[in-house]
Amino acid sequence: MIWLTFLPAGLTLALGVVLGVAQLPLHPAWSARLLATVAATTVVATIGTLVFITVNYAATLFPRAAGQLPEWALFGDDQPVPAGLGIPAIALTCLSVLTATRLSSRWAAEVRDARRTSQEVVESDVPLALAVPGRGGEVLVSRGLLRMLDGTQLQVVFQHEASHLRHRHHRYLALGALAAGTLPLLRSLNTRLRFALERWADEDAAEAVGDRTLVAHTIAQVALARSSPEPAALPFPAFTDSGVVQRVQALLATAPDKNTITGPVILAGAGLGTGLLASAAWQLDHVLGLTFL
Repeated sequence: MIWLTFLPAGLTLALGVVLGVAQLPLHPAWSARLLATVAATTVVATIGTLVFITVNYAATLFPRAAGQLPEWALFGDDQPVPAGLGIPAIALTCLSVLTATRLSSRWAAEVRDARRTSQEVVESDVPLALAVPGRGGEVLVSRGLLRMLDGTQLQVVFQHEASHLRHRHHRYLALGALAAGTLPLLRSLNTRLRFALERWADEDAAEAVGDRTLVAHTIAQVALARSSPEPAALPFPAFTDSGVVQRVQALLATAPDKNTITGPVILAGAGLGTGLLASAAWQLDHVLGLTFL
């Protein structure tokens, strides 16, 4: 078999791990897009590699059936895949599929429950605001939040949640949750993605109300009033979710550059590079014409 087949998955996974700890000098909007893109391509490259090895191991076990498979689905050197590699690949492929199915089912159920709840104010003293995705989008708020904030502060909250809905941040969250669930090494990347999405909505709210200090104070006030932190596994962002202290500090500082040139360039470069790696994950040996171990 071609050991270079592992290269695309290894490179994208390494990049995902690095982005999970590195500070990105980009506007939160571009940071979130970059992190989500790398999360998606890493999952595709890694799962694709596992499936590729699984198919080739099955061809090793059943050589007659292998003749029915297209050439691109098989390693170029026709060498048998050892059981020490094939069996773990089968197990990890099945585990990844089960994990993705479980996460998707839980996500759908939680979104349905939130949509039903968002039709009315939540009768709770805990200050809470959530952006609930769906047709038109909804914002779920609690009675405690409405009592605690004045009209100007409520505008901050609704502008923040409107940003989540307008930019469909729930899709980014779904990608991050899927990546972290199937590839534990990407949990830090998922954490940074959630933070970047909150910062993106913070900056949109600050631009809409024209007062960064007001947004910072509102976030801090709501966070301090909560008796418990936001659940880490929410399928959609809450107003005080992810890194409140860092978000307040960022809002009290100068507004970040919007990276109108560097942002698209970096995102396009990363997307093209990791996308090519992900597409090559299934047949790198055929792409490069290599036949060595």
